[in-house]
Amino acid sequence: MLKKNLTRALMCAAIGFGGTTANAKDLAFSIFVPAASPTVSRVFQPWADWFNEQTAGEDVSVKLFAGGSLGRNPKAQAQMVADGVADMAITVPSYTPGVYPDYDIFELPGFATTVEEGSEAVSELQASGALRGYEDYYVVALYTSGAYMLHSSKPINGFDDIAGQKFRVAGQIQTAVVEAIGGVAVDMSATQMAENIDRGLIDGAMSDASVAKTFRVADVAPNHFNANLGVLVFAIIMNKDAYEGLSDKAKEVLAQSGDYIRGKQYEFYGPAIEANLAAWDASADHTLVMPSEQDKARITEAVAPVIETVAGNVSPGLVDAYRAKIEEIRSR
Repeated sequence: MLKKNLTRALMCAAIGFGGTTANAKDLAFSIFVPAASPTVSRVFQPWADWFNEQTAGEDVSVKLFAGGSLGRNPKAQAQMVADGVADMAITVPSYTPGVYPDYDIFELPGFATTVEEGSEAVSELQASGALRGYEDYYVVALYTSGAYMLHSSKPINGFDDIAGQKFRVAGQIQTAVVEAIGGVAVDMSATQMAENIDRGLIDGAMSDASVAKTFRVADVAPNHFNANLGVLVFAIIMNKDAYEGLSDKAKEVLAQSGDYIRGKQYEFYGPAIEANLAAWDASADHTLVMPSEQDKARITEAVAPVIETVAGNVSPGLVDAYRAKIEEIRSR
């Protein structure tokens, strides 16, 4: 306990605010991704600026600590918020297997196909109380990546070409999916993907098109198999004590923040994915393959046991509720 308190005191002194209590002016927002990331400049910073404008005179503001300046480990972000090292943080549920099991459904293939579908589905299911997890936090926003696909240094012209290829994955669900469709799953951080593909230690990676470009995967893995292999959830969560200490006005602005953050994500992230896909399709140096109807059927059959296993581990009926939610979103 003494070590923990000393660590927190030193951290607070280093970043220039007197702790993350409800009376602090700055709400420290821990961001483990690099400060130069487009998500920081085009989503998080605009949101912080908007929040601070909306709460002017409320003696509260959001301050970004990007690049892991409060803690670099993506898996430790939720605990940092719980411990008060940060007031809020961006977290990835799948990085801590078993802690947020209901969020596993969003990594299943064949459901959400876009950033908008995934983000609306996870936000609305969470708001309705259908998802377990994060009860000890205030959830500021939920959103997702685009649909994951395979990027490889080797050609992937169809389902059979996946067999035996080594793909970087993140977490147990992506591992199960890659293995189900015949690949070999290798768990490693996003920052290691391109280097390990270039060195021939792995053949490729499973990610959406934006991540593939941002982390230079596409530079060394120019063959893209555009299968719908699930989306990744991101959650911005806040310490409940810090939230309870805010004024009613600040809480009202926080309640609007989920829509604001998702709107920014739709504004730049979805179009970035489409631009990357179009560029690869037009490039002589890249191959973009859409699975045939036969390949789609084979993928569906192969991952059916994974979906069944996940359905048995999450809240009863949740997979069906997710499927219905996606259909509802598409019909709007």
